[in-house]
Amino acid sequence: MFADIALNFRTTYVSKKGEVVSSSRSIAVNYLKSWFIVDLLAALPFDLLYASDVYSYDEPGTGHIHLLKLTRLLRLARLLQKMDRYSQYSALILTLLMLSFTLVAHWLACLWFVIADYERNRYRQDWDLGECWDERFSTD
Repeated sequence: MFADIALNFRTTYVSKKGEVVSSSRSIAVNYLKSWFIVDLLAALPFDLLYASDVYSYDEPGTGHIHLLKLTRLLRLARLLQKMDRYSQYSALILTLLMLSFTLVAHWLACLWFVIADYERNRYRQDWDLGECWDERFSTD
């Protein structure tokens, strides 16, 4: 992700006048004014921060830090914005549709995990279904 940020400081862009800008200083200023903050927040290694106890799920006031992960979706919006000009190709539309379904399935799986993790922490019980099943349906 940080390599992407470095690459964006060197990638030309088209100005509002329709000219391709290749000046390093102009490119850097344009990137700093537009997508730099979003890309920087999206590049933060949240999993490593959690593993090294920089922040925790259980500490009060840190529960909203996970909302910063949503900045990665803004990068997806930028990608879709760039790909919009190629939407006349049916194979690309089909690929984007399949990727959209995969993304929605991923979000639902994340939601399912969050609900299960919340319930597990709330009740603090062992979720071993084998023991529950044996006690409830024992024929002894």
